[in-house]
Amino acid sequence: MDHFRLLSFGDHGWGDELLIGLGVTLALAICTLPFAIILSFLVHWAKVSRYRILRSFGMLYTTVFKSLPEILTLLILYYQAQAIIGWLIQSVIPGAHFSISPFVAGMISLSLVISAYGSEVVRAALGAVGNGQFEAAQSLGLSPRIAFIKVILPQLWRHALPGFGNLWIILLKDTSLVSVIALSELTHVAGLAITTTRQPFVFYGLIAVIYVLLVTLSATAQKRLERRVNLGFTRTET
Repeated sequence: MDHFRLLSFGDHGWGDELLIGLGVTLALAICTLPFAIILSFLVHWAKVSRYRILRSFGMLYTTVFKSLPEILTLLILYYQAQAIIGWLIQSVIPGAHFSISPFVAGMISLSLVISAYGSEVVRAALGAVGNGQFEAAQSLGLSPRIAFIKVILPQLWRHALPGFGNLWIILLKDTSLVSVIALSELTHVAGLAITTTRQPFVFYGLIAVIYVLLVTLSATAQKRLERRVNLGFTRTET
């Protein structure tokens, strides 16, 4: 079978399925990123909390999810956690059924992993802003919440953008791991195509090119965002 025919759209090619798989890959990454960023802030605040139990939880959280392989986190969440939650629900409501879709399981597991690293990005960005900005905002009578939103957060993003940009690229590539729980993203669709056509070079080569393009576009967009948020700031040489 001709290689171009394999990648064509319609009944005789896999172009449609691969395009849908690419859409699922992008949707998974885009939907996961906001939750991962929010969790990053929450985990950082837990680690610097004045309450010991929260600090311990934050440290345990980052230690566990930075230590476990991403694929193991995904498998535990999708199979073991789903089984345990289903058992608990059935113990309260006999006959009730509980299941987590592969897409949601992928979102949750990738958010947990990315936020463990993201909390370190938040820590470094807040350190770059400095406590003086927060103290100055409070001296003007701003509440801690308003001071963070109006004063700290706009400055924090300038320092956090490179770190979160790198985590976005990692997240984009890690979406391929969700293929192990049969989510029809790009890698899973390519695997089905290879099983059917016996043409691994064509499909693995194609998705490799697609991932390179996605990462290249992401890196270019990140650089442009960094230049934009750094307008008006001068870099000092040390």
